[in-house]
Amino acid sequence: MTALARSGVVDGRAPDDIALLADPALTAVIVRPPERPPWLDELEQAVVAGELFVERTTLESVSLDDFASWAREALTGAPAGVSAALRDDMAGILAQVMETARIGRVMVRVFTEAPTRRCGFHVDTVPPQAPTIGAVRVYNGATTEYVHGDDVLGTAEFYGYLAHRERLSREAARTEGAALGELVAMDERPSFLRPRTTVHRVPPDATVYFRHIDVRRHWSPHPVSDAWIHRSPMCGGARLVLNVSPAERARRRGPG
Repeated sequence: MTALARSGVVDGRAPDDIALLADPALTAVIVRPPERPPWLDELEQAVVAGELFVERTTLESVSLDDFASWAREALTGAPAGVSAALRDDMAGILAQVMETARIGRVMVRVFTEAPTRRCGFHVDTVPPQAPTIGAVRVYNGATTEYVHGDDVLGTAEFYGYLAHRERLSREAARTEGAALGELVAMDERPSFLRPRTTVHRVPPDATVYFRHIDVRRHWSPHPVSDAWIHRSPMCGGARLVLNVSPAERARRRGPG
């Protein structure tokens, strides 16, 4: 097995490199533009200043047209030089996921907020029999953290960690006592990782196309390579985040 196959993550050059995920050994393709679009600087300033604010929103099942209508209303706080570019960029990510998955509807989550400890290492899920490739884009601030597949002891260890952390997270939300301290310790030393493992961070300005898990297989002893294990950063300033997941089964290919 190659080092690439063991890590499960590869750098892509363009959005259509999402096709690399046809390789079952890969869990994520990280696509970074060759140059930083200038409008991102203005966007970051608007998010940090609170001028561009999107309340945490989940669009359960939307088409491209549905999303475009929502974005025109929801992104009105974006500066004039940013709004159209941001909508186009987001729509492009949706379109890439839809085209690859051969679907017409996706679930979209969008928000601007500072990181919290709510979201530790996890895998994203899709509905039963839906395609498993989605995307995440962090437009400013601290980016998504992830681990290489060969650094994970196994899915049994991972799901044991996840179950314990979710219980602690709920307890810490009610009271900032011992649960919060234990939660911090779990985040600093994840027990499902091999010793001296490096936690990696997605580079700025990148879109990650990554493998989800069918919800029916969540918590099951599936291969580590079946889903991308990642988490939000634990601290930092307000960020604009887009997350896209398939929301329906793939359409059948026509004859010929």
